[in-house]
Order: sequence, then C-alpha cells, then structure tokens
Amino acid sequence: VQNIDDKISRLNYIAENNKHNKLSLDELAFLCNMSVSTFKREFFKLYQKTPMKWFNEQRLNHVAFILKTKRNRPIELYEDAGYENFSNFVQAFKRQFGMTPKEYQIQG
Repeated sequence: VQNIDDKISRLNYIAENNKHNKLSLDELAFLCNMSVSTFKREFFKLYQKTPMKWFNEQRLNHVAFILKTKRNRPIELYEDAGYENFSNFVQAFKRQFGMTPKEYQIQG
C-alpha cells in the first residue's frame, strides 16, 4: 500500500509542478517512473480527466489569470497555453470559459 501511495504522491507532485510546461505523455510517465499506459490510468483515477485535458485546462486557467492581472494581450499568451496558433487557442479558451480571451479580459 505504501508503494502505491508513493506512486500517486509522485504523480500528483509531477503533475502540479509541470502543469504550465508542455511535456509529452512519455516525459511525464518517465518522470513518474511509470509506463505511459499506467501513467494515463493512474492519472485518470487521481484527476478524473485524461492527462492532456487536465494539462490544457490548467494552462488555460493560468492564461486567464494573466489576462485578469497583468493585462497582456491574448495574442501574446497563446503559446504559453501550449497552442501553436492563435485561432485554436481562442476556440479552446471559449470552450472552457464561454467567451473569447478578449471578452474575458474586458469583463474583469
């Protein structure tokens, strides 16, 4: 039981400390000393979401915080959220928050 708790604690630590980094599943699994399939299974048990969905949400939450507090323009932040183009970023942001990044920033 201790070994399982240690693995889950390590997974949680790795996820929380890398949530703003764009690491691959292979890299995350390696850091947790797990196979990719075990990592995905254990991650889902812990967070009730797939790793990529959870990491994308975390990065979008971080960008939303920056939009409210630092007044950066949305176009300056899409790469920080892990997106390669601005259009995909805006679509994902709108799916998560129900409005575009600019609308979110103006509302705040």
